[in-house]
Amino acid sequence: MSTGRPGYWRAVHRVHRLEHPFALHYLCHAAWGACFAVAEPADLLRAPVLVAVLANAVQILSQGPLNAAADVAGDRVNPGKSGIATAVLRPGPAHVALWGLAEMAVAVTACAAVALHLDRPLVVVPVVVSSALHLMYNVEPVKLKRRGMANPAYFGMTFAVLPFLSTFAAVRSDVPAWTWPLCAGLGVLMMGRTLWWAVPDRDADAAVGVRTPAVDYGARRALLVACALTALGLVGTGWGLWWGHGAAWAVLGVLTAGLFLVDVLRLTTTITDDRLPDERSLRERTLAVVVVSDAALALLPLVAVTGAGS
Repeated sequence: MSTGRPGYWRAVHRVHRLEHPFALHYLCHAAWGACFAVAEPADLLRAPVLVAVLANAVQILSQGPLNAAADVAGDRVNPGKSGIATAVLRPGPAHVALWGLAEMAVAVTACAAVALHLDRPLVVVPVVVSSALHLMYNVEPVKLKRRGMANPAYFGMTFAVLPFLSTFAAVRSDVPAWTWPLCAGLGVLMMGRTLWWAVPDRDADAAVGVRTPAVDYGARRALLVACALTALGLVGTGWGLWWGHGAAWAVLGVLTAGLFLVDVLRLTTTITDDRLPDERSLRERTLAVVVVSDAALALLPLVAVTGAGS
């Protein structure tokens, strides 16, 4: 099949979920660890760090085609994702799955090279674990996607905790104690966001037997669990920021990341199982707030170390 055929690159774009603002979201998650590890912002421009950040972004991206190829049946009956199913069918599910597998291989290889160069296994181990989790999320008989709270836990690990550890290790060889509550807090924040994001898919997931928390608990209860997880994630994030950078930066970080919680609390007052929000409205409004929060969390430690050094 010629890659010049009309619609091919649009399919590539769609199955990787690169529509605005997802690309910025992926890059922020890949860069968080490096941003919190640097002694000065210029450290981000070192070649091993850039390679590790880009490789982790590719690793996050690789989940898209794997999931799109595995979920064609469900996406075809989901009004918010039917376009993804159409995009998959152009090159074919097997072809799309190979994109994801190739991207995983590139990410692991690139991080392995950085790990060998720096003699820091922690750069590559999280990427290998992410690869295994991507497969476990999408492939039977495990298929974590349909296993209740394992679904959001998967996203917390592969979109936050594991990329954080990998890119952090690309900058510095030690992992200070304050890193762990911060890293865990970001992971739990991601779990809360995943529960929220899955609510519009509730009916389509139920139709194909995918038991997400929104299917098991109902839309409103799932959002309330998302709120509880987000609050817990804010505690961990704030604790790590306070410990590592001081109270002022902790307050600023929590307020920034907490914007999402305010919007989800508002949504709980209007949502029912018979009146679900559509994906487009969530992406255009709430997800835009999430990306601003993600970018602010990446910039916050850079500003903090710049101020401390001046």
